[in-house]
Amino acid sequence: MAEIRMRRKHQITLPASIVREAKIEPDDRLTVTFMNGAIIIKAAKPADDMAQDDVMSYAGLGRGLWGDTHAEVLKTIRTLRDE
Repeated sequence: MAEIRMRRKHQITLPASIVREAKIEPDDRLTVTFMNGAIIIKAAKPADDMAQDDVMSYAGLGRGLWGDTHAEVLKTIRTLRDE
């Protein structure tokens, strides 16, 4: 088991042997969780897959769906409520 040290700015360095074994590359994203007294570091999904899971990737998806202006959107909402 490798031992590492927490640096002043909460930074850690992973041992090279673990980085090689986990096939972690520069700029790869990792997730960190604390569960049952253990800190768990896992490789995140590839960047292409992460974009699909990011809530901001859905921003603007319904633009124009209920109207193009604020007044049109309110009118559509009122109509739907009346139904």
